[in-house]
Parts: sequence; C-alpha cells; structure tokens
Amino acid sequence: MLEAFKLIKNRINSLTDLQPLYIDPNYSKIYRNLNKEELFIINEFYRAKGFRKIHLEVAKLGKSLQILHCVFFPDPCYELPIFGADLVVNSNNISAGIVDLSPVGKHLPVSLISQMRSLKVPKFAEPGRLPEWGFIFSPYVCFIRPVDLLEEKLFLKLTDQYLSLILSLLVKVRVDQINSLDSIKRLKYQKRYCLNQKRNDKTRGILTKFFGSSWADEYINKILFEC
Repeated sequence: MLEAFKLIKNRINSLTDLQPLYIDPNYSKIYRNLNKEELFIINEFYRAKGFRKIHLEVAKLGKSLQILHCVFFPDPCYELPIFGADLVVNSNNISAGIVDLSPVGKHLPVSLISQMRSLKVPKFAEPGRLPEWGFIFSPYVCFIRPVDLLEEKLFLKLTDQYLSLILSLLVKVRVDQINSLDSIKRLKYQKRYCLNQKRNDKTRGILTKFFGSSWADEYINKILFEC
C-alpha cells in the first residue's frame, strides 16, 4: 500500500499549479469503532492545471484490510480522460486492483488510444469481472487479483504508466472555453461516471455498516463522487 501511495502522491506533487482543495474537517480524518473493529479514513483533495479535482483516499479496516482510492477529475475544458485507481490490500498483499483512463466522451482521444495500444500490458493470471455499471471504463481498464508479488509490481508499474500517459497528454491538448459544446459534453460524461460509480454496493455496504445509510449516502455523494 505504501508503495502505491508514494507512486500516486509523487505524480500529484509533480503537477503544475498544484493547490489543496478545502475539505470539511469532519471528512478529512474519520474514525469509527464498531464492536472492537476499527475504521480509519483519510482524505486529501487537490486541484492543478488541467484537473478540477484530485481525490486521494486511504482507508484501514481492522488490522489487515487497507484500501487506496484515487481519481483525477479533469477540468472539462481539457480533452483529458478520468484517471482512476483502486487497490484493496489484505495482510500486506494486494487482493484486488483496478486502474483506468476512462473516457469523457464516446471514445478516448485518438492520440491516447495509439499510446495505450503500444503499452505492453502483462497477461495477469486472474482478471476480475467488471460490475454491470463498468461500461463507464475504457477498453483498456485493468482489473485484476494479483497472484504473487511479481504481479503486484507489474500492476503498480502499469498504474504509473497510465498516470504518465495522462500527464503527457496534458501538455498537448487544446484548451476549450468553459461554455463550449465540447466542455459541456465532457462535464456531462464526468457526471455519468460519478452517477454509475455510486452504484458500487461494496463501498456503500462498508460505510453503512459503520455509519448508517444516510451518512454513507452523504459521504458517497459529497466526497467520493460529487460532480
């Protein structure tokens, strides 16, 4: 988990005009103890050139389960995809990982598609099955259950490659006016992405268990996938 956190945080820190975004103190650091089972959540929000919001969340449940969640929401004036990554770590091993550059239109930018096709994506032994709402992801989404340390390392390397691709695209893309049809369309697709991510029953189930359904809904709508 620490290696993945450092990898993503280093990429965030490399961004131009990086600034922290305000977050309600009630949500920046969260703790709950339920029947001697502890849940810790830490949230960080940033914005930077090309990105209206970057969310980095780390959660620890009990002594063995840790979750890392990160989304780069692009400024809709830029023709950039949404970078998203989630890792579930159980007893210091990655039990599940997903990473993607998700489109904010019908397709990814043509220049990005050619770069992603040229990546040497490893043949992971246990690919995961996407949920019903997984149509929001690109054809290049990687969802796996690593079988050993080598696959964990390969997944982290792929995550960094995806970050590298979106940041290299950032310096090339044109910037549209905020009220242009293209910008409005991209924001519409970001809202579509958020709306479908909210259908993740596993996330809602854990939060509801510890905090109740109303708090879970508020957290998902305001912190995880507010758009």
